[in-house]
Amino acid sequence: MAAAAVWAWVIASPSHSLGPGLAQFVGTVVGVRFLIYVVLRLYRLPWRTVSSNDVLWLAGASLLGVPPLMALLLTQPEPFGGQAVHLLPMLQVEPALSLVLLAGARIASRTLATNSRQGADARRILVVGSGDGARALVWQMQNAVSGYRVVGLVDDNPQRHGARVLGLPVLGCCRDIPRLVAEMAVHQIVIAIPSLSPERLQEMLLECEPAKVPVRTLPPLRELMHNPVGVGLLREVRAEDLLPRAEVKLDTETVARYARGRTVLVTGGGGSIGGELCRQVLRAGARRLLVLGRGENSVFEVLQELLTMAAGCEVVPVICDVQDRRALRRVFEEHHPELVFHAAAHKHVPLMEQYPAEAVKNNIVGTLNVVRLSAEHRVSSFVLISTDKAVNPTSVMGSTKRVAEQIVKAFAELHDLNMVSVRFGNVLGSRGSVVPVMTRQIRNGGPVTVTDPEMVRYFMTIPEAVQLVLQAGAMGGRGEVFVLDMGHPVRILDLATDLIRRCGLVPHQDVPIHIVGRRPGEKLKEDLLHQMEVAGARKTGPFYVAPTEAVCFEEMLQDLQRLQVAAEAGRHDQVVMLLKDVIPSYLPDAAQQARLGPEPTAAPMRKAS
Repeated sequence: MAAAAVWAWVIASPSHSLGPGLAQFVGTVVGVRFLIYVVLRLYRLPWRTVSSNDVLWLAGASLLGVPPLMALLLTQPEPFGGQAVHLLPMLQVEPALSLVLLAGARIASRTLATNSRQGADARRILVVGSGDGARALVWQMQNAVSGYRVVGLVDDNPQRHGARVLGLPVLGCCRDIPRLVAEMAVHQIVIAIPSLSPERLQEMLLECEPAKVPVRTLPPLRELMHNPVGVGLLREVRAEDLLPRAEVKLDTETVARYARGRTVLVTGGGGSIGGELCRQVLRAGARRLLVLGRGENSVFEVLQELLTMAAGCEVVPVICDVQDRRALRRVFEEHHPELVFHAAAHKHVPLMEQYPAEAVKNNIVGTLNVVRLSAEHRVSSFVLISTDKAVNPTSVMGSTKRVAEQIVKAFAELHDLNMVSVRFGNVLGSRGSVVPVMTRQIRNGGPVTVTDPEMVRYFMTIPEAVQLVLQAGAMGGRGEVFVLDMGHPVRILDLATDLIRRCGLVPHQDVPIHIVGRRPGEKLKEDLLHQMEVAGARKTGPFYVAPTEAVCFEEMLQDLQRLQVAAEAGRHDQVVMLLKDVIPSYLPDAAQQARLGPEPTAAPMRKAS
């Protein structure tokens, strides 16, 4: 403050000398400035993280001192010791110098702190994008996070080339990335364009691939709406980002009205789909949530998260096996659920080929128990989680889920209840699905295993799958099947190469891909609807609703009784033969046919095709 006053006197006084009035002028300026400094608490402004807003605050404080300075200097009996001075120029120069000194000291401190954080061993970052997301990320790396040094940015907009973002140059476009990485010794690439489409993201990953450095990305805009942009949000490119379509959003308001104030039972609540169902049911405003599962560890883990979200909702853990009808009946009698989501099931195709009896007990008998009790207690809505593998099944798992759909259809029609089934494709990120397995293989250095180079699958995200379940329950029906329109199927081989590229690695070079052959029960391509369902299917928003075939209730119960007896006796071959008779479209693969032998081991049954 004193230095600014001295320089203002020297610059603005006529003789450019110190003169007798200097002490009076400096004392007045220091007194006024100190008072303003204390009253406005300028001493609390940060030094190492000073921002443009802080500089504006200092500028306002500098101008605020001019009126009281002028009043004090002009009202003194003998201003400036009788020396002739130009007061107005001095009062113009002094606040400017004061601002320069106050702001300059802080900016210098921030620069030194930034350089100390970005030492010689800092990771050198190349940012893709130059918009608001990139600007916010660069600011955080420069000012709030240690260990990173942004060396520049790239942008495909040629009008931005040569411009600067927070002092950093826009060096070129995306095709220049491999050259820039080599020239500037870049350790990591960050794609900072939250609004990027999946198609363009995939193209960028291909452009980054020759650079052979890890690639990270900011989350899409829907996630940034709930989180500030920053280094903490940097993540690996997820498989969801590589869907060949935009993620589907369904009618959340209808879902909220459907679940609000209700008692909801979710079987298989400790699993990937069941856990997400519980989260979305809580957000929809359920009154009571029953999280049912037979694995105490999985239920416990989900419960810890749900209890942090459960404002106004009673969350009740239930350890129970859906195969145990007596225990399940006690749950219904005690809690009287209004909405039931049945997600408990065995789902791994190759394992169920080895253990058909276990698939029948869990997927068929368990479903029969839950559906029967739901009908007895007249629940408002029941939704079965099924699979596209139930269409023209070649596996035990698929055929058991097809029988489960028929159970829902039969009870819905007999009791005139709101009961429907929902068929999923492969759910990205669900426990034991292809993406987590491949990701683990990549982290271990490979090889990544692919069963067949021509195998394709429909993919959907966990939130999409759960929204479809809730939407189907809200719409209701009498045994219909709901199927999401999932666009084009994705080759598993293409998915593997995309997942390798996201790590900045080169497929077949850095990480090998091995073709291991199809596993028992697997098909090259899954169908979403039976041929007979296609004619009656109607498109409703982003999904299809298809009526299932008519089911004779009494004959179905007889078939299920035979299946249950064979399963409880552990007669796997007989179980498969019975499934073939119940589901004529079920064609066991060669391995199962070899196990069965030429002669049937079960009595003929009445078919429900």
